[in-house]
Amino acid sequence: MNRTCVSCKREVEEWNEKCGGCGFTLELVPDERRKARFLRGPSMGALLFTQGWTFGARLYFWFLISLIPAFGLVALGVCVVFGRRLSWKHGGWSDWEEFQARMRLMDIVGMVWVAMLLGAYLWARFV
Repeated sequence: MNRTCVSCKREVEEWNEKCGGCGFTLELVPDERRKARFLRGPSMGALLFTQGWTFGARLYFWFLISLIPAFGLVALGVCVVFGRRLSWKHGGWSDWEEFQARMRLMDIVGMVWVAMLLGAYLWARFV
């Protein structure tokens, strides 16, 4: 585990303390706890763009479920709350960095999608 200050690169001896070199407040978290925290977090991409997110997250079953009108809200809820965990477990990712980069990309795609929809609505409404 990396035990150096991200600001000044000085060695840090204690967990969760300030760096002795620059005073930067550090939180040293083991990789497994950091991964678990990321996996437990909700997915903004799934909230904003469920079908696209499920496809990009390699959750093809949930993609099909989200297309059925009666089950679309169920798929939305499951993917927002449990989507990252399901994708990491069943997505066939080669490594953690690839998975994390894809989740961030899908969150950005969801935000861009909502911005485009809002822009199209405003354009149609006022033009």
